[in-house]
Amino acid sequence: MSSKTYGYRAALVIPVPTLNEQVVPVVAVYGANAAGKSNLIDALDDFRRAIVGSHRGSVATDEIHRSPFLLDDIGRTRPTRFDCTFTLEGMKTPEEGGYFHGSVYEYGFECTDKEFQKEWLNRVVRGERKSTHILFEREIKDGQVHLNFGSKLRGENRTIASLTRPNSLFLSAAAQNNHPLLTDLYRFFLENWQVSLSEESMNSQVVAAHLSNYKHVPHLLQLVRQADIGIRGIDFEDFAGSKKDLDFARDLAGLVSKHLKRSDEDSSLDTSKMIEEMRHQKRIRFVHSAASSNKADLDYELESKGTRTFVSLLIPALEALSRGSLLAIDELDTSLHPSLVRAFVSLFNKKISNPHGAQLVFSTHDVALLSGNLLHQDQIWMADKNLEGVSRFTPLTEFKLRSREDIERAYRYGRLGGVPTGDDFQLDIDDDELVVPSWPA
Repeated sequence: MSSKTYGYRAALVIPVPTLNEQVVPVVAVYGANAAGKSNLIDALDDFRRAIVGSHRGSVATDEIHRSPFLLDDIGRTRPTRFDCTFTLEGMKTPEEGGYFHGSVYEYGFECTDKEFQKEWLNRVVRGERKSTHILFEREIKDGQVHLNFGSKLRGENRTIASLTRPNSLFLSAAAQNNHPLLTDLYRFFLENWQVSLSEESMNSQVVAAHLSNYKHVPHLLQLVRQADIGIRGIDFEDFAGSKKDLDFARDLAGLVSKHLKRSDEDSSLDTSKMIEEMRHQKRIRFVHSAASSNKADLDYELESKGTRTFVSLLIPALEALSRGSLLAIDELDTSLHPSLVRAFVSLFNKKISNPHGAQLVFSTHDVALLSGNLLHQDQIWMADKNLEGVSRFTPLTEFKLRSREDIERAYRYGRLGGVPTGDDFQLDIDDDELVVPSWPA
């Protein structure tokens, strides 16, 4: 999300010279329950899933995963539209085949349950003035995919177009067929677009699998120690899966292999590798200081929910910071102390810990973040719904606030929107007939 330049700003901003703009590294989305915060994070996930899986991960008869607006009859049938503008560093340019610092692309699509009706990709360039090069445009005519290509997009475009199904994206099909430019764009969404939706932390085996080959373990351990939650080290232990787990893995691998063969997709699934991974797993233990001895090792599952949540968030966060990628988190403050939330967010707001321009987008109810100087007004967005149930997102810069201290107070009292309209519930348990009162205006 873009940022205006304010005289008071001391936090990190990310310049985009091609657009003559700058973007903020952190966006916090506030709002009442059911205001649309989670839908925003869900949309970021749906966008990525369509790009990554629409060609390789589906067959011609599969429906497209989407979440249409369900509160009116028109919204149920109207196509879903996604579009974004993103910047890639070190990308190959279409016309030069070399590398261009900060290439800016505009990509999007429209889809129904059955087909991607439109798809487009443009590249924004700046010489003496900003201009836009159309790389490709796609539409559906009589149930067939039609693609028009700009002169700047080189590669086996027509051949790949013939392989693109109505329910798969051309970008996805191009990546599966090693298109020289589009494979790099696909890889950006595959590797540099992370979304955390689950309220639950990663389980022990998933965390162990991540951390056993994780190059950022020293950084993670440094942050865990700074969090002062009693952890002083991390140990790993090899163990073999149970017979029940191994039998389940064999059955699952067999089913997946049969499905891939039936769908004419890549049937090269290495079932023996899956079984071998189940046979040789790792268990993670956290090392704590103890009064009776030098240390005490605790299984990951014995750690508090807050500790498990913190570690589960640090893993993708450190990956994003090292790559300069996007990380979106729904309800960041779940199970975390406000001080830890604040410290976590600060990693993205400082140049020393975020040298590559990573971005964090998260939803939250934590009003403590509204005070102090961690987040500026262009980094705080309010989610609200109108009478038709349509969500809108408004940056704090659109509100007139006299001072920094007014923000938390204004939010609590509903001046910024994004809070429930009732102060308390009303219920008489002894009444035979339950009456639900309407809230005062």
